[in-house]
Amino acid sequence: MAGIYDNTGKLPTGLEGTNIPEDFHIPSCGIEDVDRALFDKFDKEIGFTIKRKIERNHTTEEVPVIMAGGERFALVKRKEPVRDENGTLVLPLISIYRSGIDQSENMGGLGRGLGQDTGDLVIKKRLSSRDRDYQRVKNSLGLKNQRDIASKENLVNSTRPQKTKENTVGTRREIGRLSDLKDSGEFLSTDLRDNILEIITIPFPEFFVATYEVTFWTQYISHMNQMIETMMSAYDAQHNQFKIKSPKGYWFVAFVDANLATDDNFKDYTDSERLIKYTFSIKCTGYIVASQHKGQRNPFRRYLSAPQIEFEIQEASGQIQGPRPVGGGSGQPNDFILGDIEEQDSRGKAVIGRNHSPYQVLTEIEDPFTGKAEKKYARILTRDQRKGETVLRLTDLDNILLD
Repeated sequence: MAGIYDNTGKLPTGLEGTNIPEDFHIPSCGIEDVDRALFDKFDKEIGFTIKRKIERNHTTEEVPVIMAGGERFALVKRKEPVRDENGTLVLPLISIYRSGIDQSENMGGLGRGLGQDTGDLVIKKRLSSRDRDYQRVKNSLGLKNQRDIASKENLVNSTRPQKTKENTVGTRREIGRLSDLKDSGEFLSTDLRDNILEIITIPFPEFFVATYEVTFWTQYISHMNQMIETMMSAYDAQHNQFKIKSPKGYWFVAFVDANLATDDNFKDYTDSERLIKYTFSIKCTGYIVASQHKGQRNPFRRYLSAPQIEFEIQEASGQIQGPRPVGGGSGQPNDFILGDIEEQDSRGKAVIGRNHSPYQVLTEIEDPFTGKAEKKYARILTRDQRKGETVLRLTDLDNILLD
């Protein structure tokens, strides 16, 4: 996975590379999810109702909840309640308006639920599609007499160089390390001891705090009391807070302000309808995860784990020469007519083969035409590439092969 710095010297963003998984997806999470989660908490979960007496009958009515925006919020700011098409007051009513977003380090005094970091965040680990082939070569259960699974029986001889029988899979690895599972019959064991895992990451989430202004509207004090008591009874174990959940499955914490400010028009009974209004603020901790708006880069990246890691020490009997410096050219087209053409990478250095070391060793090489021995620097091979699987053992480190 990405380190602290990439090769450009910049902090990683989690979007480096193009190794995007084609068969993995999670829904994004953002500001709208926090809005929806708070709205659903008041509209569906808490269940605000009031008891109304009509003549001799008592009825229970649900309190409508609106997400105030545009014209509706302008009415709320002017202390005017919402009316329907006929001009009738829509009361009782609960209005919710997002008044701001705080992304400072302290986040409005609430702090961060997770340390703000750079780079990527691991969200999924699963078996890679390459693990099946790896298990065939490793043969942890020590199965025999199967041509498509590596075993010692598929080797022509036990001494080196080892060769594999035709149309079979052979290996020089240690096999049968999980033979205890075979003896107990647990062929489908979920114990992942040596597997190739696919690791899926996303950029680290961005955290924020959204502040909402919530207003309760009623015409009667008894109705207002019922609504406030209903909200207070719905608090979690901790004082003045809710756990709110979005339809996508993300959840947040909403903190209700301790002060509920009241406002009414009791002094203007003669000129207008009676209104009772309570206003308070709610702060919700939120985060942006896997944002996937049009034009943005895909947030998902995939990496494969290395089931085996080797620490090598190489030895050579002759003098070792480091990588040769690469010149920048002389500018004269005739200077290198008889020189060897050498491929270079983007940094201007010679491209080294997969099985070659960047170092050379001084050795005596016999000229096949003259029979004389000459001292030359030869490239060191770190591995002997053979047909089939290639493995470097600790006992092979002192046998340096020269090309």
